Amino acid sequence: MRVLAIAAIVTSLAAPAFAEEDPSKAEQYRFQEQKKKESEESERAYKETLKRTSREQPAKKTDSWDPWRNSR
Repeated sequence: MRVLAIAAIVTSLAAPAFAEEDPSKAEQYRFQEQKKKESEESERAYKETLKRTSREQPAKKTDSWDPWRNSR
């Protein structure tokens, strides 16, 4: 019975310590969420840019010396 009473007292004293949330962890979590959101936005913008550029025709290669080479 004594062991049970001691365990109950220790548990009641330790419970408030575990209930509090560490403010630095909350801030770190917020920072990670913000970084993840920015990463997703930049990834989405990158993919949209790829879609736009792939629809266009590739630039033609021009040779400024072509008329002189073909004139022979």
